[in-house]
Amino acid sequence: MHLLDNPIRSEQLLEKTVAIKHRFYASSSEPLDNQELLDWTVSNGDQELVDRFHAHSLGYAENGGSHDIRAEIATLYDHRISADNIVVFPGAQTGMTLTTLALLHPGDHAIVVTPSYQSLEEGIKFAGADVSRVGLTPENDWQVDVYALAAAIKPNTKYLVFNDPHNPSGALMTAEIKTALVQLAEEHGLRIFSDEVYRLLEINPDDRSASIAEMTPCGLALGTMAKPWGAGGCCVGWVACQDAEVIEKIRKAQHMFAVCISRAGEIQARMVIRSSAKIIARNMAIIHENLVLLDDFFAAYADLFEWHRPQASGTGFVKFKGPLTADELADQLLDVGILVFPASIFDCDDSQQQYFRIGFSRRTMPAALEAFKKFVDSRRTRWLS
Repeated sequence: MHLLDNPIRSEQLLEKTVAIKHRFYASSSEPLDNQELLDWTVSNGDQELVDRFHAHSLGYAENGGSHDIRAEIATLYDHRISADNIVVFPGAQTGMTLTTLALLHPGDHAIVVTPSYQSLEEGIKFAGADVSRVGLTPENDWQVDVYALAAAIKPNTKYLVFNDPHNPSGALMTAEIKTALVQLAEEHGLRIFSDEVYRLLEINPDDRSASIAEMTPCGLALGTMAKPWGAGGCCVGWVACQDAEVIEKIRKAQHMFAVCISRAGEIQARMVIRSSAKIIARNMAIIHENLVLLDDFFAAYADLFEWHRPQASGTGFVKFKGPLTADELADQLLDVGILVFPASIFDCDDSQQQYFRIGFSRRTMPAALEAFKKFVDSRRTRWLS
């Protein structure tokens, strides 16, 4: 397979909607402002970081991420993860793809839990490996069926991929299921790649379970500045893993494709992590306020929509009970300047073609919801007749 054989579905949609008014799909947190970040850094007593940002070298940064940013990222995990267990990439997308290429070979087999972010599966195909899907369902609260996953394991299975917190549903894998998957992986010699980019955005922090990188040496955890902190412009993503041999493989893959990332971005990312409590508290306040509005809306419009309240992240997967498919609904919404992500963006099975993803982690969501309400009100009688 060539890297570009399959179209990037979300990119195709976004290319058509550059000037869209209401980005009701948006999944990353409220974007950080650089001056705001600098001010918070000074108030934290980290003037040295600000000075370093304004006077850093433009020479090559260290391959795999400079030691200081890797050490800073390691503070997001327990004692099993240090700077030596982190590889930094220019964004999470690069990290997930290059890790797959470093660890899989033609003839290998991988299992992907779906619906999922398209790139999680495309990287496996690009590596020449075969893919099996194990689907999540709303009837099972978007939880992995451990027995179905175990049945999908083959003699050449090397890789298990899932997204937790889950995109698009916003569900959280239970600690019990995650433990069962770790046991399966260790029994069968599998690597587990867990896309954890929405970690730290749990609606109830008590529901947060351990990172897969903390749970087992065969686990690899993906993170990014974009989702919890709204700092995607730093262009810093990473993979964490206890296994030093795996870390060396993916560090080499990173070097082959990018050599290094922006030193300015590394320093900004350090500022972000040191201000993490303030930033995430602000972003969670936005999420909680928006969830109240969404709960009220979907309760009032239960005749047309089925709302599974998310447990984490800033995304939800909504079922449309009207006479259109989710793709048709999304097309009509585009005509009035509202963008949602229909089921076709994700690897959904036929039973989920009525679902579309919304985002609620930004201050712009109430205006998008109001526009969505007006759109629905103008068609509600016709849809229900």
